[in-house]
Amino acid sequence: MDLRVEPDESGVCLECGSHLPPRFGRVHGDDDDRAHRCPECDSWVRICEGSAAGKDVVTPDPQTSPARNAGEPWDGGLSG
Repeated sequence: MDLRVEPDESGVCLECGSHLPPRFGRVHGDDDDRAHRCPECDSWVRICEGSAAGKDVVTPDPQTSPARNAGEPWDGGLSG
């Protein structure tokens, strides 16, 4: 008897496996509320363009174009 339970895909990113709030998939995910990308593995610009819904977007992917910030890590927006 196999008692394995499939994980709830609506609560995790399909790309990196990060746990997500339940509303993330409903707002940014595909028609089945599944998130294909999330803020842990993609940029908010791309997510807002549809990458979390599994759509191809024009903005470069941070996983394949890591130098999108000229190689500098993000400092959280703090200056000084």
